[in-house]
Amino acid sequence: MKMYWYKVSYLLTFCCLMAGFTFADAAKSNDNFNVRFRENTLVVTSTQMEEARIYSMQGKLLQKERGNFIEFELDRGTYRLYAKVNGETITRRIELR
Repeated sequence: MKMYWYKVSYLLTFCCLMAGFTFADAAKSNDNFNVRFRENTLVVTSTQMEEARIYSMQGKLLQKERGNFIEFELDRGTYRLYAKVNGETITRRIELR
C-alpha cells in the first residue's frame, strides 16, 4: 500500500509540474501584438515588442526599428514583417494594393 501511495504522489507531482509549464507558456502569449494600416503606413504595436523588421519578398531588409510602437511607410507591393515579441519571432505577410 505504501508503494501505491508513493507512485500516486509521484504522478500527481509530475502532473502539477506539467500544468505549471503549460500556464507559464500561456502567460507568455503574444495576444497583444497588433498590425494595422493607416493610409500607406503600417503600424505595429505591442507592449512586449523588442524590434520589428520589414523585408521585401526577395529577402532584402528595408527597415529595422526598435520599440513598442513602430511605423513603416510602404509602397504598393508584398512585404514580410518580422517582429520579436516576448523573445519569440512573429512573421506576417503584408500586402498593399
